[in-house]
Amino acid sequence: MFPTARKLAQHHIQTAVIGAGVIGLSIARSLACQNNHEVLIIEQSTSIGSGISSRNSEVIHAGIYYDRNKMPLKAKLCVEGKNMLYTYCKERHVPYRQCGKLIVASDEQQRDTELPKLVEYAKLNGVDLQILSKEEVSSMEPNVASEGAVFSPSTGIVNSHVLMTSLLSDAEECGATLALRCRVEGGQVIQPANNGASAIVLNVDETEISCDNVIVCAGLASDKIASSILSSSLSHNNTGLRETQQPIIPRQYYAKGNYFKLENQRSPFTRLVYPLPDSKGGLGVHATIDMSGNTRFGPDVQWLDPDITKDTTDNPYEVDMNVDPNRAAAFYDAIRKYWPGLKDGNIVPDYAGVRPKLSHPQMRNVNSELGDFVIAGEKDHGVRGLLVLLGIESPGLTSSLAIADLIAKMMK
Repeated sequence: MFPTARKLAQHHIQTAVIGAGVIGLSIARSLACQNNHEVLIIEQSTSIGSGISSRNSEVIHAGIYYDRNKMPLKAKLCVEGKNMLYTYCKERHVPYRQCGKLIVASDEQQRDTELPKLVEYAKLNGVDLQILSKEEVSSMEPNVASEGAVFSPSTGIVNSHVLMTSLLSDAEECGATLALRCRVEGGQVIQPANNGASAIVLNVDETEISCDNVIVCAGLASDKIASSILSSSLSHNNTGLRETQQPIIPRQYYAKGNYFKLENQRSPFTRLVYPLPDSKGGLGVHATIDMSGNTRFGPDVQWLDPDITKDTTDNPYEVDMNVDPNRAAAFYDAIRKYWPGLKDGNIVPDYAGVRPKLSHPQMRNVNSELGDFVIAGEKDHGVRGLLVLLGIESPGLTSSLAIADLIAKMMK
């Protein structure tokens, strides 16, 4: 007789969500509250939101940058998520501010060529931008130097920690359970005979948990966890159980982003100020203002050695998160292109985050076209009930509720 997952494992849960960042908490909330799933949220850290979700700009993005033909998920989910997030924050009293954003051109070529491209992308995505002259920019933000800009009125900022606490509270009210300090060390997929439903057994701190569904949204570790599960899959044939070769999950690469904060000068802006996107893979060293009124600059793009992500036994969150003070010189150069009034010595290292990317400049032939979010389901790896979220970088925070809504629909 073919052994069932419940007999193989010590415990059973309907749906396991691996990762308690803003994406995992949003998904857990939707599955528990909309789909009435029994949900277990598994988090290796001592608190929620301690990975990627705690190390970003906390910006609610409008949905400007994403070519819907090349990045359909980012284009769609960012706009939908933005609207959902503003509504949620109002209803749940999560601190936010719809302050708007300027994207500035530092020369005439950027003004005449690059800004119109952004306006076109935004229009196709249903986002309204206002084109501003040099004089209009100066009237709106007197400290900004530019040759013109576009203004995004729907961009804002949010207190991500209060947001995540609220999402967890919603999920728990609907019956979800949070398990902290629990690390998923691997797992196994059991493919039964007669095309029955797959069973997924997770190894969590040497405890086996069988699951009908598993959502892997563990940020930097998503590819490693998914690969460890799929690499030990079993299937059933006439002679019993045998190992099955599963499709390879796309590998993630790491791009570190460093932030510096402003000291000894008053905040020069009332809105967010961005340069045009960085050709290295980011949105440029921009100025953001948090809910306390503090100004920080960043992130830059510091590609980490692709070999860092090779060893599946490594904990990706052990990457050095310190900000190298020597990077300040490049920050001064970047910031002074739009704020020449920045004085020497007035930015200091703040914090750093790491973005999961599906391509790397040193690995040009690998996943070179994958700039979009990836949600790998049964059609990708052949396992029913397993969803793997990869490359969830910016605008992940903005898109979180829309991603969760999409997952909930996929799981019905």
